[in-house]
Amino acid sequence: MIIKNFDDIENFTEQTVLVLGYFDGLHRGHQELFAEARKIASILNLKIAVLTFPEKAELTFKQFEPDMLLKLTSDKKREDLFEKNGVDYLFYKPLTSSFAKATSAEFVEHYCKKLNPQVIVTGFDYTTGSDMVNLKSTEEIRVVHVPELQEDGEKISSSRIRDLVKAGDLSKANQLLGYEYETTGLVVHGFKRGREIGYPTANLVIKDYIHLPAIGVYTVDVLRDGKRLRGFASIGYNDTFNGKEKTIEVNIFDFDQEIYGENLTVYWLERIRGMEKFDGIESLIAQMKQDKIQAQNFK
Repeated sequence: MIIKNFDDIENFTEQTVLVLGYFDGLHRGHQELFAEARKIASILNLKIAVLTFPEKAELTFKQFEPDMLLKLTSDKKREDLFEKNGVDYLFYKPLTSSFAKATSAEFVEHYCKKLNPQVIVTGFDYTTGSDMVNLKSTEEIRVVHVPELQEDGEKISSSRIRDLVKAGDLSKANQLLGYEYETTGLVVHGFKRGREIGYPTANLVIKDYIHLPAIGVYTVDVLRDGKRLRGFASIGYNDTFNGKEKTIEVNIFDFDQEIYGENLTVYWLERIRGMEKFDGIESLIAQMKQDKIQAQNFK
C-alpha cells in the first residue's frame, strides 16, 4: 500500500475505486465498504484508493476537548487495517477550515477527480461538502452506497464501539470490530509490588491517543517477538496500595524475562471483574489466583 499526502499529488494516473470515510476502528460495518470495493475493483481491473482525514472532523468544527484526540486505533493500526482490506493507495487530506468550505460538487471536482475514480464507494449515511449531501452517480462516476450493517438490531458504528470499550465490554466490542481491540505500550519501571506477591507485571505507558478500557481486570494476549502470550491485565489505581495514578499492568503467564524499554501490544479479550480494594495482601493474592484461572480458560 502506498501512503501519500493528498496535497503532494502531482500526476496520479491510476484508475480507481475510491472509498470515502474516516474509518475510526475500521469495524465490520466499514469492512463491508471495502468488500464492495474489492469486488468492483476485481471486475473492472481498478486500484482501490482511500481519501480520508488524518484526524477526526470534530477537531475542526467543535470547541476542543482532550478526549477528541482519542481513537479506537492508532495511526499505524488504522493503516495496517486499510492494507489488510485491500487498499492500494491511501491519501490523507487535512480537514482545514478552507477545505471544509468546499461544496459537495466542488469536493468531487477538485479532490475526488484528482484520483481518477470510475466508482466511488461510501456508507449509506455518508455526506460530504459544506452542503452535507449524499453523493450521487453521474455520467462520469458511479456512486455506490453500501447499506447499514446491524448487530442485535442496532447499527455497528464507531461511537457504539467506543462506548463498549469505555464500559469495559471488550467481548462485544471485539465482536463488532471483527478483530481484537489492542493497545501498544512501552514497558517502564513501576513499584514492583506484583513481583513481591508472586505476580510480576509489565507496567505499560500508552503513547498513542487511544481509548482505554474501563478500570478493571482483563484477560489479555500479549504480542512479543511475533508470539502471542496469555496473561491478565489490570487498569486502575492500585486501591489496595492507596495508589493515586492510573496504571496499566500486565502479568504474562509463565514468563520471567526483563523487558524494560520494549513495546508490547496487548489484545483485550474480556473483562474478568471491576477493580476492588482488598483488606490485605492475602485477599488480593487469593483473588488474583482466581483471575489467572479465568484468563487461562478463556478461548
